[in-house]
Amino acid sequence: MAFALLALAGVLNVFSSGQLTQREVVIVTSDIAAGSEISATQISLQRVRLDPQDEEVFHSPEQLVGQRIAVGLSAGTVIRKYALVGEQLLAGTAEGTVAVPLRLSDPATVTLLHPGQLVDIVLTTGDGFDREIASRTIAQSVPVLWVPHSAADSEFGMLSGAAPTGEGIIVVAAASSLSDDLSGAVSRGKVSAVLVN
Repeated sequence: MAFALLALAGVLNVFSSGQLTQREVVIVTSDIAAGSEISATQISLQRVRLDPQDEEVFHSPEQLVGQRIAVGLSAGTVIRKYALVGEQLLAGTAEGTVAVPLRLSDPATVTLLHPGQLVDIVLTTGDGFDREIASRTIAQSVPVLWVPHSAADSEFGMLSGAAPTGEGIIVVAAASSLSDDLSGAVSRGKVSAVLVN
């Protein structure tokens, strides 16, 4: 009896501690460019080790064929919901507004954000040695449209030391004229989001 209880406790601990398990999900089999539609030849169903509570993944290729990708994905990547363009994200926004996926340099800050909040997007460049450190705001008061499911549902927007699903990616609504500068910001320096009133 004692052994059975210990075994059960061990199983429960695996799930509560967020350890990875084998799951059958859709992954990318050949690189998909941002903005392109997914074809059946670019994806397949494979078993990979994932968080058992990760609800952002897909379990059927049919769910994804014809969907448009918001961010470029390389072969071997597990496709998650944040990677898709959804028209519902822009409902009620001004004409000319686009949904822009951003990868924040510090993924932990995503846990502070919720859809509907206004943020300034700040780009910091330089390393303090060869180049002077400089920060500039590249978008002001843009609304957050989407954050990873695990971040949005956490109490007070906080997670206990766990990196949020999505690896720092959020989606904001911005004027189309800002989309190139925002989407390519992470390649130029450190990208952060600052909450504003």
